[in-house]
Order: sequence, then C-alpha cells, then structure tokens
Amino acid sequence: MSIDTRKGIVPAVIVALLVSLSACAQDQSRAQRIAAKAQERFAAADANHDGSLSLEETQKGLPRLAEHFGEIDADHDGQLSTAEILAYFRQRRGSR
Repeated sequence: MSIDTRKGIVPAVIVALLVSLSACAQDQSRAQRIAAKAQERFAAADANHDGSLSLEETQKGLPRLAEHFGEIDADHDGQLSTAEILAYFRQRRGSR
C-alpha cells in the first residue's frame, strides 16, 4: 500500500466513524424524546397521582396499553408500574 492510498483510507475511516457517531447521537436524542413523551403520557393517565396505573386509568388514558394490561402486570397486583411497562416493552423488543 502506498502512502497516498493510506492518506485516502484514514480520512474515509474518520468520515465513517463520524457518520456512525452522528447516527448514534440522533438515535440517543430520539430515544430521549420518546422517553420524555412516555413519562408525560403516564403522568397524564395517572389520575390519582399514586405513581402507578390501574386498569381503569389505563383504559381511559392509554387504551392501547390497556389491551395488554394482564401481560404487563407482572406481579398481578392490578397496578402497572413504570418498571413493569418498561420490562414489557424490553421483552417485546427482544423477541422481534
């Protein structure tokens, strides 16, 4: 490999790395926006502000989540915590 070829490779590698880092930053920013929106929706649905969602609160505020209430309610206490919801979505993401 000549020196001229190496000079061409190094900038190409740097550009590829920067593009990759930029994509990661955009993914991180998007994930943060999604998390913030999810927290807002959870808080809005939590009518009694106890930090968890009953089936009734879920049906009124997050009807699509209510469809899977039984699956998400891991400890079967009739309440959805944010931890249970996160675990459910992580499990679903992992099974794809």
